[in-house]
Amino acid sequence: MTKEQQLVFYYQLLRQYSLNDSHSGNGSIRLNDSFVVTKTGACADTIKQSELVTCHFDKPLPDNASLDASIHKLIYQHNSHYQAVLHAHNPYTIALTLQSDTMSPVDFEGKLYFGELPVLQCEANHYLEVMPQRISDCLKQHSVAIVQSHGVYAAAENLELAYKWLCSLEQSAKIYCLSKQV
Repeated sequence: MTKEQQLVFYYQLLRQYSLNDSHSGNGSIRLNDSFVVTKTGACADTIKQSELVTCHFDKPLPDNASLDASIHKLIYQHNSHYQAVLHAHNPYTIALTLQSDTMSPVDFEGKLYFGELPVLQCEANHYLEVMPQRISDCLKQHSVAIVQSHGVYAAAENLELAYKWLCSLEQSAKIYCLSKQV
């Protein structure tokens, strides 16, 4: 499977497992001097490889690239070991962090993978001016960046690992919520 085919596959998995709705989230994969990202307004249920957008590090971002393409670009520029970025709107994680500055998983895997995670305040009115740097800085120390009331960015050496981080974090959030009901 090509990198582009993998991106389509993992973007669709995020939808299939309810980490995104039909038109939310995004993903990218680094190439040599560029990266490929999902288009703005991409529908995860029907996206095709031909709808991916190539972005070059030394050129302005194309108009049809995901709204978050500037975040992906900065992550790659500041974290050379990352080869993939996925962004999802993990519902349990978002709910759990609405009133908190940190997230501390209570389950074994969550503690092992993440420890205590910061929750970044969402600057909705200045999102694209402020958040790319905050998210990129967070990903220098953690495999995920949680943005309060918005979602999670996972960066890794490949798409499978970025997907794992999103799924594992959401599982930890579900376990925490369940533990409060018992």
